[in-house]
Formats: sequence, C-alpha cells, structure tokens
Amino acid sequence: MSEVLHAKVTESEKHGISRRSVVAGVAWSLPVIATAIAAPAAAASGYSATAALVGQASNITLVSSSGTGSGTNQTGKGPTGFQINNTGIAMTGVITGTVNIKPSGTVIAGAGIQSIGSATLTAAVPAYTNAFEYNATFTYAGGVTSGQTLTFPLSFQYQRVTPAPSKTTYSYTLTITLRLPDGTDRIMAGIVTVAY
Repeated sequence: MSEVLHAKVTESEKHGISRRSVVAGVAWSLPVIATAIAAPAAAASGYSATAALVGQASNITLVSSSGTGSGTNQTGKGPTGFQINNTGIAMTGVITGTVNIKPSGTVIAGAGIQSIGSATLTAAVPAYTNAFEYNATFTYAGGVTSGQTLTFPLSFQYQRVTPAPSKTTYSYTLTITLRLPDGTDRIMAGIVTVAY
C-alpha cells in the first residue's frame, strides 16, 4: 500500500482520479466507519441508576438465625437498607442481587440477612459457610419508574451457635451486588457489627 501511496503520478493521473487518491480515501474512512458502528451500542447500554446503602452506622437489632422470635436478639451497627435511584428510563424486568457478609478477623459466629423489604430472598434457610461467611441471593420484580428512588429495608440476623459468644463485638464486611434488567451491576459495600 505504501508503494501505491508513494508512486509517481503518471501523466494520465494528473487530470482524473488516481489510484493513489482512492486508496488514501479508503484508508482515512475506515476509522470513521468503525467509530460510527461502535457508538450506538455504547450509548444504548446501561440504566441511569445508582444504588447506595442508607443509615450505615445505625443501631440495628439482629435476630437469631433459627427464626424471628427465637433466641435472644443482639444489637449492633449497620445499614438500615439500600436505595436504587433511577434518573433515567423506567426499569422493567427483574432485578436480582447477591449478599455476602464476610467476617473481618476471627469470629465464632456469622451475621446474615433476615429479610429485604419488597424483595424475596431465594433461600429460606441462611447459608453460612464453615468460615462463618453468609451468602444469599434475592429478586425484585416490581420495576423502578423513571425518577423514582426505591428503598429496600434490611433486617439482620446472627448465626446462633453453641456455645454463644460472650461479651465481644464481631465485625463483618457487607457487599450487596444488584444486577439490573439490562445486565449491568451496582455494588454497595459497608460494615455490620454484632455485640454479644
């Protein structure tokens, strides 16, 4: 191609369109075509929505993991819920999410989610690992209209173990990941503590 671009202009090319002009024009137009093809896909993806934990350092009550009303409630600190703020087009379809509550340091009991207002936890039994880490998934099918801020209250639980921890406070890292109907994620992180 460089030979064509650098070739001497012949007498016949002086008064018409040369091969060199055609090749140069094609070379310059390729990036423009590629950019034009990629732009609509990028502009169409993603909702204009944010997600955030609310009431992060609030006093919270944690119920026993064996069910509401059984065991002794414990106190702690953590968020009271999370919000989705939709500043774009209406969201239709299912919003799914994952919750991970991982111990910070050494613990002998876990902390988890008892309920998420307006959403459905997919497992009725809490999922604690041997390392006292909690994992759960949830769904919300109600949609979020344009301009709406939707709040999801959180209720927490602690893992009931024998013997129970005494006179100590455990700390955990909370991560909630939302998957919006367009396949994009919103991630929220905070801290939960339980005082025994």
